[in-house]
This record gives sequence, structure tokens and C-alpha cells, in this order.
Amino acid sequence: MPQKKEDAIQSIISNYEKLANMVLNQLDVVEKLIASGKLRLSDEQYDELKENEAKINKLEVKLSEDVINAIALYQPVASQVRQLMSCYRITISLERIGDLAVSIVKFMRKVENQEVYAGLSAFLSKMMDLSVDMSRRSMLSFINQDMELAKWTIKTETIVDEFNHKMLKKVGERSDLLTEDKNVLLSFIIIKEIAAAIERIADHAANIAEASFYSFEGKDIRHKRNY
Repeated sequence: MPQKKEDAIQSIISNYEKLANMVLNQLDVVEKLIASGKLRLSDEQYDELKENEAKINKLEVKLSEDVINAIALYQPVASQVRQLMSCYRITISLERIGDLAVSIVKFMRKVENQEVYAGLSAFLSKMMDLSVDMSRRSMLSFINQDMELAKWTIKTETIVDEFNHKMLKKVGERSDLLTEDKNVLLSFIIIKEIAAAIERIADHAANIAEASFYSFEGKDIRHKRNY
């Protein structure tokens, strides 16, 4: 039984790493698209992105089931329960980050006014770069049991929020354009949705970092983050 328990936990951690890498690959595609100043992936890249989303969803379901089965069947000790429950929480956030990556690409395909997008793309790019970095570090914090990475991720979340607020302020400064052209108005609205999706990626990265902290420090810092 002890060996079966260890094998089951190791299999879960291995699949977690696989899922994390799949999600990071999705984020890299979106990050490069935003940095390029373009609004669309090639049809081949877009199809691959959607195919990978389906794989992420399937693996997330398997991981969640494996965690529940490991707890029910092998009676892990307290530290292992924390690790497994944290992995369960993280898996949910990873799947949602993957969904958000695809949503951003879909939103970008709907932006019709290239000039409006060009004026705000620098904000989006900075937000995306930071959110991807947060996601990567938060995932590594769990794999490497590195709480400094977790703390950095949690503290950095506010910077992404600030970028979003600055971008919204810039939109407000150009509000005189909104009455001129329906095309411009719709583009502003969609870009706002893109920024909101990027901000949610940062939120989920912070959630992953919190789960890592709980796993290895035994403290639940959700809603208070006093570490």
C-alpha cells in the first residue's frame, strides 16, 4: 500500500507538470501574438490552439479525479493531503488560464479598428508579459516548493491591476472618439474585454501561488495573504 500511494502521488505530480507546460505553451502563443501587433493567428495556429485547449480540459478532468481517488484509497498523511488538495485547486486554475488564453485570441479576431488596437497594444503587451511571468513562477513554486516565487507572484498581481487601470484611463481620455464611429466603439469594448481576461490570468496565477503556499507552509492565505 505505501508504494502504491507514493506511485499515485508521483503520477499526479507528473501529470500536473504536463498540464502546466501545456498551459504555458498556450500563453506563449498569445503573448507572441500580442507582442507582434497583429490581431490574428494563422488558421493553422488557431486550430492548434483550440485542439490543445481540448487536451487541457481532458487532462484537468483526469487530474481532478486522480486526486480524489488518491485521498479516498490511500489515506495520505496530513502533509500529503495538503499537497493533493493544493494540486486540485491549482489544476482548476490552470484549466481556467487555458480557457482565458483562447478567449483572448477569439476577442482579438473581433477587433475591427487596427488604429484603436495599435494605440493600446503596448498596455496589453506589458500586462500579458507580466501575467505570463506570474503564471510561470507560480507553477514552478509548486513543483520546486519555492515559496519566494509564490510570494513574488502574489505581490505582483497588483502591478497587473495598475496596468489595466492605466489603460482604462487612456480609453477615457479618448472618449471623444466613441461617438464618432460605431466601429471604434466596438473595438474599445473588445479591447477592454481582452484586458480583463489578461487580468484574470494574473488572478489565477496568484491563486496558484496561494495554493502552493498552503501546500508547503500549511497556511491558508486566501483573502488575507499574511505570510
